[in-house]
Amino acid sequence: MTKQLKILLVEDSTVFAMGLRLAIGTDGISVNHVTTPSSAISFLIEHPDTEVAVIDISLESETDGLTLLESIRAAFPYVRTMILSHYKHPGYILLAITAGAGAYLSKDSSPEEILEAIRKIADGYTLFFGNTIPRELLSSLFGGEKEMHKRKPIGLSAKELEVLQLVSSGYSNIQIASALNIATTTVETYKERIKGKFGLDTIVECVASAVARGIIKV
Repeated sequence: MTKQLKILLVEDSTVFAMGLRLAIGTDGISVNHVTTPSSAISFLIEHPDTEVAVIDISLESETDGLTLLESIRAAFPYVRTMILSHYKHPGYILLAITAGAGAYLSKDSSPEEILEAIRKIADGYTLFFGNTIPRELLSSLFGGEKEMHKRKPIGLSAKELEVLQLVSSGYSNIQIASALNIATTTVETYKERIKGKFGLDTIVECVASAVARGIIKV
C-alpha cells in the first residue's frame, strides 16, 4: 500500500480551504486544515508525521504566515513548507525564500499546480514558483535570466528590507532608528549586511539595485 502524504493547510478563509481540500485531496494525500498559527503549532506537535505545511501568507489572527513559517522551520525542521499568497510582489517572495519556504505560489494557481508543488517539495525540491508568477519577475530576483539557475536571490531579512525601504524614502540613520525602535549603530549594522548581500559598495547602489529588481518601491 502506498504511503499517504500528510499535509497541513493553514488558511483562515474556510471557503478557500474547503475548495482546496476538495481539489488536492487524493488517495495519496491527506489534507488537514487549521485557521490560526497557534492551532498549526499544536497540530504539528500532535501529528509529527506531517510532511508539508501549506501556509497562507496573510493570516489575519495572531501573526502573519511568514512569521509562522519561521516558527515551523525552527521547531519542526523536518516539515517542508510552502506559501500561498494573493501577492506577487518580489519582496514577499524573497522574505518567504529567506524564511525557508520550498515553494511560493499565487492563489490563482491551478489545483494541479499546487498539488505538483506539494509533491515536489515533499520530495526535496526547493524554489518552486508555479506559472502564474511572471517569469521576468522571478528572473529579476536572481540577477537576470542567464543567472537564474545558478544564483540564489538576495536573502534580505524582514528588518533589512524595512531599513532599505526607509533609506529609499530619504530617512536618516536617526530617523530609521526612531521608526524601528533600534539604535543608530544597529541601523549601520543592517546597512553593512545589506551591502554585503547585494555585493555593492554603497547603500545608494543597493537602493538602486533593489528598485530595479522590484524588491522595494520608491
